[in-house]
Amino acid sequence: MPFNTDDSLVQTVEASIQKDVSLATYNTFGFSYQAEYFAIADSCESLKVLLAWANRSNVNVTMIGGGSNLLISDHIGGLVIINRLQGMQAHEHPNNLICLTVSAGEKWHQVVEHAVEQSWYGIENLALIPGTVGAAPVQNIGAYGVEIKDVLARVQVMDQTSGDVYWINAKDCGFAYRDSHFKGKWKNKLIITSVELMLKKQADLLLSYGGLANRIDGEPTLRKVFDTVCAVRAEKLPNPETLSNAGSFFKNPIVSQEQHNELKKRFSDLVSFAFEDNFKLAAGWLIDQAGWKGKKSKGVGVYDKQALVLVNYTEQSADALLDLETQIKQSILERYGVELEREPVQLPVQSNTAH
Repeated sequence: MPFNTDDSLVQTVEASIQKDVSLATYNTFGFSYQAEYFAIADSCESLKVLLAWANRSNVNVTMIGGGSNLLISDHIGGLVIINRLQGMQAHEHPNNLICLTVSAGEKWHQVVEHAVEQSWYGIENLALIPGTVGAAPVQNIGAYGVEIKDVLARVQVMDQTSGDVYWINAKDCGFAYRDSHFKGKWKNKLIITSVELMLKKQADLLLSYGGLANRIDGEPTLRKVFDTVCAVRAEKLPNPETLSNAGSFFKNPIVSQEQHNELKKRFSDLVSFAFEDNFKLAAGWLIDQAGWKGKKSKGVGVYDKQALVLVNYTEQSADALLDLETQIKQSILERYGVELEREPVQLPVQSNTAH
């Protein structure tokens, strides 16, 4: 294998690998399942060493960033690596552009904050989204009419088998609504190590989504948009540090025009948005109208300010949350004929479960 790394670094990194480590502090639901093997990667070199060790040991690799979009539902076999790759560099490009290269272990919100402080436009609507930069393209994170694919130029990846590092153009990443090839055909094959964002020194602000324009006093500015998005998210979404959650638990379902028209006849106040040739329904509204907002069950519940968020009050395992998820999905299917899809990624992958 072409993993060429300094011998002393190899010894140091391999000595840092721990066994049977609780992941309670590495997922924002706070579920206390264990990693069979556990290590932190703070550089591409240490990541290569860890991947080489996993390959030699014939164990699977699971990469975790901020743990804010995860549903860990069992102990994880193999090696769990926490992504702590750090670094940020900016270069000016022609035509009013700033190229911002960011390592995958940086916290996403801090990158947004930095861009706003520098008066760089493009990601201000994505403020206060928890998690790391490396997780952002996997999920194609989005909010208030903006998705990361709108500003992403390239993604740097490391091949899990060879350790090779190379760049992939954003247009080749298969981005869709909360989806990408990193969740599909590249899962367990490529690890994101860095991203390249193309931001603008001057641009129009996007205020048409989620009533942003109505929340801003006076003339909209980059800073005002950032502050308003932070305020709105703080009002609606619980801080994982004080109430365990993984943010939005369900994707907004996409339905055909025909199904949308039928639902609109039955529910005149249906909250929906045109999406390509279809319609996107507000999952939070569906769940709220079905009576779930604020409901508690067996130590978990639905957040009382935003029905899209499931929260964990007391549980160490995911069983009660999975039961609640099943009940909500069944309720929405029976009431609206619409299937909800979970947004957080479940680990380990459950192939033989009813949930």
